Amino acid sequence: MASLLTGMPDAWTRVSGEYQRQVAPDFRPAARTLCMAIDIRPGDTVLDVACGPGTAAFVARELGAAPVIGVDFSRGMVSLAKGLGRERTSFVVSDAAYLPLASQRFDAVISSFGLIFAPDPVRTAAEAARVLRPQGRLALLAWHPDGSVGTYQRLAFKYFEFRPDAHDPFKWGSPLQARAWLERFSDVEMTPIEVPFKAESVGAAWRTLRVATGRIAATYAPLDPATQALLDRDMVEFLSGFGHPSGGIYWPREALVIRAIRP
Repeated sequence: MASLLTGMPDAWTRVSGEYQRQVAPDFRPAARTLCMAIDIRPGDTVLDVACGPGTAAFVARELGAAPVIGVDFSRGMVSLAKGLGRERTSFVVSDAAYLPLASQRFDAVISSFGLIFAPDPVRTAAEAARVLRPQGRLALLAWHPDGSVGTYQRLAFKYFEFRPDAHDPFKWGSPLQARAWLERFSDVEMTPIEVPFKAESVGAAWRTLRVATGRIAATYAPLDPATQALLDRDMVEFLSGFGHPSGGIYWPREALVIRAIRP
């Protein structure tokens, strides 16, 4: 088996263009739900952690927040976000666990399926608390640990070896674990939502996931052809379960909005 890498800024840079074109549009409605869950409003100062090409950051700006800053460990993603930039938005290359930002600077911290993948969740959550003002709001999007998304992850990485101590981002979907990692926060709430993934066909769906998402792309490429064929078979079988009557694929992925307050 191949080894699954953690902390892959170069992998995400390589897929950044395809991600922006093929994946980010499906995340935009969820990003709006994320921002509205903590009432992002005009005048709020907002930080988007692990911002990718700025999907949630730009939604926050549309809701009137300013300034809005996005940070991501991928130079390619930050470059894309800067290219799409709008007035009073800025983007910085940074590790979510070591934010180059002043303490108590922001009214809100948001993260759309980003912060949850940071290898050290305790430190990353502490950094989010540090940069928030008292009574500042935190909102994260996380994948539900059960259901179809969990099945997909198990299938997608079945041919890879995880380090015994590797962080499991799906544990953010456990209320007890999320509250433990968010020990510096109060009023932690979790609300289920769906984040649909759409594609014209099963083949198109798997191609998108294989070439436009960093973790899958980075671990698929090194596989020998026989193992790639096995993974292709597994993914085609899985995605075939989401055929839509009108044609194509409609996968209603299960997710959670996690909200909390910095006391």
